[in-house]
Amino acid sequence: MKTMLLSIIRFAFVTFFMYLVTNGLPGIQQDKPYGHPRRSEVVIHSDTVFLDSLRIPLKGIPPIWQMHEVAKVTLGKWSKLFIVLKIEESGYDGQNSIYALKYNNLVGMRFPNHRETTARKRGYSNYCIFDHWYDCMIDFKFYMEFTEKSFIKYYQRKPKTDKEMIRFMHGSYNAYSQWYRDVFWLIDNFQYQ
Repeated sequence: MKTMLLSIIRFAFVTFFMYLVTNGLPGIQQDKPYGHPRRSEVVIHSDTVFLDSLRIPLKGIPPIWQMHEVAKVTLGKWSKLFIVLKIEESGYDGQNSIYALKYNNLVGMRFPNHRETTARKRGYSNYCIFDHWYDCMIDFKFYMEFTEKSFIKYYQRKPKTDKEMIRFMHGSYNAYSQWYRDVFWLIDNFQYQ
């Protein structure tokens, strides 16, 4: 009799626990289904960037695919634009410009006068000097926030595509027509998603 009663209580407890696991507590809503990971976040500890299962050193320049994963979380809709500009301004994996290698300046950022920056100081020709590649990514985020506000002020709407933003940036970011053609080609042909 005792064994049967314990089995019934155990069954009721397990059933109730499974109900809670599946449906959550009454009055509490989960933003994601049970067992699914929460939104990814970039965590910096010591000299390493952590994102999900990625562990990327801050010193040196990581491969494009790793940088793109971090950019998707850090920059959101401008992540592809950042990677395209990184490829155009400082090269693909292992083909980095002197500014990328010496200044950790991956996208040719100049030292700003009117916006927030993560640059440590000015380098040759006013190029920003960053402590590491992730600071450059954050600075690009500040730049895009500033530029997007300028776009909205000028057009009374948000930019719809990366190409529309490139057209707006051309001249102030880089005035060369070859740069413009290269960036458009990269926007159309860059495949990391």
